[in-house]
Amino acid sequence: MNLTQLNYFREVVEKGSFTGAANALFISQSTLSKSIRALEDEYKVILINRGAKEFDVTEEGKILYEYAVRILDYYEQQTEELAERLSHSGSNLRLGLPPTAGAIYFYSIIHKFQKLYPEINLQIEEVTSKEIIEKVANGRMDVGVIIEPFSDNRFEKRRIFSSEAVLLVSKQHRLSKKRSVDFKEIRQERILMINSNYMYYDLVKEKCLEAGFMPRFAFESYQWEFIFEMVANDQGVTILPKPLIDKFNNARVHQVHLENPEFEWALSVIRRKDKAMTTSVQCLWNLCGQVAKNELH
Repeated sequence: MNLTQLNYFREVVEKGSFTGAANALFISQSTLSKSIRALEDEYKVILINRGAKEFDVTEEGKILYEYAVRILDYYEQQTEELAERLSHSGSNLRLGLPPTAGAIYFYSIIHKFQKLYPEINLQIEEVTSKEIIEKVANGRMDVGVIIEPFSDNRFEKRRIFSSEAVLLVSKQHRLSKKRSVDFKEIRQERILMINSNYMYYDLVKEKCLEAGFMPRFAFESYQWEFIFEMVANDQGVTILPKPLIDKFNNARVHQVHLENPEFEWALSVIRRKDKAMTTSVQCLWNLCGQVAKNELH
């Protein structure tokens, strides 16, 4: 049995006649009939009842038909994926990157990727994680970087970096001598926060709710640096990813570890599960896996 025989048999069953199938396949009826006979001889069964007044597939024929459909569908899907990957072996790769993630961490991966694969045209778009999820979902991006926690069955993800988010206060603040605090201790604080268009905004809000209170966001901005300066000048407190604070002049502020709940901050790359992985995507995906292995273990 081979794929050609399975394809012929599937066509006969779906067309409901040898004549119709032969015309669709552009082969002679005798060639088609010999192919079906060969299958019957191989498995010592009757697949099509040729003595019936109307076209009739036997029970054995129905079993083989279901098998043929599964095998041929899989073969066609894999062939399509192979063609897609081969045609994109040196093409574009569209990557969505949140501005914070790029500033903190991901540019080191980009640098490695471009050194390893100079033939791939890497196109980077800096937008919020919310926009990245939407654009990867609708195919306008191939891969995106998002902030954890993230769960969506449409996507495959790979964690690449893990740290924590910490409370940031001025040197004059009442909590500036503490190394850690419960979340509930900031219930009454003026919290300065990144704009609500960012996924991180929702994440901070969820952590506060988990601690039993609705946060009082006294000020919102698109710029992390502006928030940092406001905290340094004792105009409020904020919660920021620790790697981001480490890049600022953090001698002017004090970092406090958050507990109950603790605040893990992590980055993952995502791609659509049902989309064929091109060679370009595979190269970046594998590189992220190698980096994550070194970073997380």
